[in-house]
Amino acid sequence: MAAKEVATTAVLKEVPTASDRSKSHPYFTQKVRLHSFHAQQVFDRGFDLCTTAIFSLSVVLRIIGTDDQARDVEGIVDERLSAMFEEIRGEVARLDKLAESNGIEFSGIDYSHPKEVEAKITSPRAVRYIGLIREFDSLVAKLDTLWLSGVIPDGIYSRSIYDWKRRILRLAGTIRSISGRAMTAARRKESQGKDKAEVVAITHETAASVPEQVVA
Repeated sequence: MAAKEVATTAVLKEVPTASDRSKSHPYFTQKVRLHSFHAQQVFDRGFDLCTTAIFSLSVVLRIIGTDDQARDVEGIVDERLSAMFEEIRGEVARLDKLAESNGIEFSGIDYSHPKEVEAKITSPRAVRYIGLIREFDSLVAKLDTLWLSGVIPDGIYSRSIYDWKRRILRLAGTIRSISGRAMTAARRKESQGKDKAEVVAITHETAASVPEQVVA
């Protein structure tokens, strides 16, 4: 089977069944104002994809698997989310020092088309991913200010924006892949009658080995 077909199968396995969708699950809607086009684009391309996968891990995997199994894989997702937060905050600190050394203040910048988006929060990790997008929006604002002030050259500015946007979207794709593979492993082992301890071990090994995925 080709790699593309394998990826498609994993995604299809991740989608909740009709029975899952018919259940009444809690959620709330968080309104978030995103200023930059780049953060808006990350939200449009990555948020629903990521939160659907996270919901599958937090809720659906516990139905077809075990609580221990779900916590095991959630731990991997949490590690990747935390790592991305740390990397963005590290870059923000670097830009703050660069601005200070050049006498630049991060104030007064405005955007022509800010957008208020509505994020449907279906799990605690959905809050973390929308928080990541907001951190990225703030990072873009600092890059925009330094670029408009002539501190950052055009090429470095464009490449930095592209790289950070790609990394956050890639994280969403990676979480989707982790979720899809974990769900597939749980269903397969359930149908084969494997014991729960073996399912947990196989799911952890599968999720940990997932490479980073890019969302188009």
